[in-house]
Amino acid sequence: MVLSTKDRKLFFSTWMPLLRYVNDVYGINKHLVKMVEANCVSSAVLKEIAEVLWDDVSVIDEYLTAVYDLTKEQRELIQSWKRFVRGKFLLEWHLKKGSIFISLDDEEVYQVSGITSSWEEMFPHVRLPFLLDVTLIPFKDVIISDGLVSAYNFVLGRNMVQNVQNIYREAKEAGRIHKTLSNNKIYREFITRRKCRLVIINGWAALCCVAVIRD
Repeated sequence: MVLSTKDRKLFFSTWMPLLRYVNDVYGINKHLVKMVEANCVSSAVLKEIAEVLWDDVSVIDEYLTAVYDLTKEQRELIQSWKRFVRGKFLLEWHLKKGSIFISLDDEEVYQVSGITSSWEEMFPHVRLPFLLDVTLIPFKDVIISDGLVSAYNFVLGRNMVQNVQNIYREAKEAGRIHKTLSNNKIYREFITRRKCRLVIINGWAALCCVAVIRD
């Protein structure tokens, strides 16, 4: 699943000016304006700026106060981005309505839509599950990324693949797949989870987990 043409235009017309503002405030890249004018901004430059934004989302409030020509829809969208989820995720499976992402931090499972291309189109020949560094953000009633993704070229061991499949299956059966990042969709029940970290040995990846209780 990808955003409609109308929603893609809304996303980019909202996202890019916000990044330019963050760049101006923090002085991250002095050549950004010229790059934008020449239509040659690299994703690496944009990711550097976005990381500063996600490190301190208070700049969003400053932006909303300083900029007067935003529509109500844009303001609500930008405000919602403070509910971002950032980290390392395993891209586990592709569905018609989005792709399944599993957080390595807490094993939460998310259904994520593409922006201009589906995740399957972006990574057509990779073996799943696939490790990505991603920032997930809400967009209306779906979840997308900020469009700035880093991929890791690791081979996942058989046990890890099985573990990831089990996490997805359990979340699906329990109805715990996040399809939005709205406040009223976040689960608060007491559940037993496993805190995990990825261990890389000679190009192979293993998932090491310990049980934790979260509320």
